[in-house]
Amino acid sequence: MKNYLLFLMFLFPLNALCQEEKTVQLNEVTVKAAKVIEQADGKLIIPSITEKQAATNGYTLLNKLPLPNIDIDPVLHTVSTNTNQGTVQIRINGAICSKEDMLALNPKRVKSIEYINNPGLRYGKDIAYVINIKTTCNNEGYTIGADLSNTLTSWYGDNLVFSKWNHKNSEFGVSYNFNYQDNKGYTCKETSDYLLSNGTHYTINREELNKRIRNFGNTLELKYNLADSSLYVFQTTFTLDFNNKPGNSSTTLFSESGQEALETYQWRKSKSKSPILDLYFYHQLGKHQSITANMLGTAILTNTYNFNNEGSDYAYSVDGKTYSLTSEAIYENRLKPVTLSAGLQHRLKYTSNKYMGDVNSVNNMHNQSLYLFGEVKGKLQKLNYSAGLGVSNEQYQQSTNKFSYWLFRPKATLAYSLFDAWNLRYTFELSQHISQIAMISDTRIRVNSLEWTVGNPNIKPNGCIEHSIAISFSKPRFSNQLNTAYRNIRNCNMESYSRSDDNQFYYTQKNQKGIKMFYVMNYTNWSIIPDKLDLNIGTNLFRIINKGDNYIHTITSYQLNANLQAYLGKWTLMAYFDSGYKFMEGESWNHESATTYFSCSYQLGNCNISIYAQHPFQKNPRTDKGGVDNALIHRLAIDHCKDYGNRISLNISWKINKGKQFRNINRKLNNKDTQTGILK
Repeated sequence: MKNYLLFLMFLFPLNALCQEEKTVQLNEVTVKAAKVIEQADGKLIIPSITEKQAATNGYTLLNKLPLPNIDIDPVLHTVSTNTNQGTVQIRINGAICSKEDMLALNPKRVKSIEYINNPGLRYGKDIAYVINIKTTCNNEGYTIGADLSNTLTSWYGDNLVFSKWNHKNSEFGVSYNFNYQDNKGYTCKETSDYLLSNGTHYTINREELNKRIRNFGNTLELKYNLADSSLYVFQTTFTLDFNNKPGNSSTTLFSESGQEALETYQWRKSKSKSPILDLYFYHQLGKHQSITANMLGTAILTNTYNFNNEGSDYAYSVDGKTYSLTSEAIYENRLKPVTLSAGLQHRLKYTSNKYMGDVNSVNNMHNQSLYLFGEVKGKLQKLNYSAGLGVSNEQYQQSTNKFSYWLFRPKATLAYSLFDAWNLRYTFELSQHISQIAMISDTRIRVNSLEWTVGNPNIKPNGCIEHSIAISFSKPRFSNQLNTAYRNIRNCNMESYSRSDDNQFYYTQKNQKGIKMFYVMNYTNWSIIPDKLDLNIGTNLFRIINKGDNYIHTITSYQLNANLQAYLGKWTLMAYFDSGYKFMEGESWNHESATTYFSCSYQLGNCNISIYAQHPFQKNPRTDKGGVDNALIHRLAIDHCKDYGNRISLNISWKINKGKQFRNINRKLNNKDTQTGILK
């Protein structure tokens, strides 16, 4: 019997209530199923067979789906927002996954993908989007494979080998990842204008002649899963990370007002290692209730060395150590027609960074974090709703400085289906932002001959109020969503510059009046030829107002991105463009570079071969542009990199799977700690 499977249309995330249909014809029997299923906090996406067969790993699969405001780089293996608004959390079967997990993912075993563009309180702070990939596993058998990605025109690579073995209720896994980078084509031209204490302006031009960036990383991951039907799941993961930057160096042509140009030299190297032990447990309590728990222990040991001879020789090293223990638990009761959930998270962290040389400082800090939340979700006919309240407490103690900060975090969402093809959603949220630990210190670092970075132990966390409205329209081959939001970040940590009598300029952060932001985002998906040719287009408008104690800076920016994909049997072609996000925070502004790349993939049995061409027809593309608009310092800096011009990368993915289906590990908790607390 032949089964003819045809998925019609696409999805577009950012909330729409539309559903697309596929038709499966078995002789004269027709079965329909939705490819996009509306949920209270986003959508459930079922990738087509064509999309899964054309993908090689988790990154390339996501890159084929219409995910608004999400940037997936299949070469650098990164996922981020293209608007710099919060972070993207990637999960596989409910668990926050690593890069190694994404590379080892078999797209053919993906059942569905949850695109959550309205994350609930349980996901924590600064999370703008959550993508949860649901898969099936083997009950008896094994999986072995490799994902090798290397650039042919420069020294860059990211290579993974992995294996999994399943026996009854147990699954054992091991993976090893090696990545390297050695780019020599960076250049930067910077012009800085300083207002001196006598009222005159002093200009310095800095031009990097040959900047070199090197990095080598090794990651070993051991994982064990134990699952008993639907009653319980136990998962333990041990990860060991090694990172070595043997020497990032640059020679800079330094030119001061009225003086001859001189060559200066900058050098930075570092080594770090981080063992991580992760324990996870899930237990089903009857038909409707469950409890999940997670405990994560992390140690980060870092040694760095920095040298800069602009003006005079300046060198220092840092011996850094951080230890943290994170515990989390969530209770859930799936009643009808509502789901109730409550949870808590507690983190203890100790940071000890010893600065030696021209920086003589010891930064010892104790940090304790507590977060409690309760949330209810449900549906009344055409109305989806969710409401919850979180309470967080942050405590820091450093020498004689100590503070404890409480914040209530309410969030409510209403989504209503206006007509068959129209959906309307409103969201209100009060969230929390906490500065990086490095800035919450009394350490002072010299940046160049005139500038310093100074920590501020008195920085306090701040709240962010946001109102957003989204309206969407969907038809089987065309969908569109318009989202608008107003964000008010009050009393937030913003840039502050000061000048000494001997014309030294100090940068720090302190709580100031705040930042207001208004943005409009539109996303369109058009399935030109179903399962053959798809087009996604996003357009964004941003208005940002920065109000400091003694300054007001505003910026209006626009952004365009487009993605065209063609599926031609065993061949897959893609063209992608993004104009780059331009933003201003405090007194610093930045315009990310435009990105263009083409890709061509071919499926050969268990092997997939892909070629990526980035920045084609550009010999020395701009990689960044930014500056500072301050009353004391005005700066413009433009970066280029020859290694990114006409960049050609090759990806070879090979996987062998054998065995029957294994129970899904639908993990709902996971945590990660990567902050070293070292001031840069």
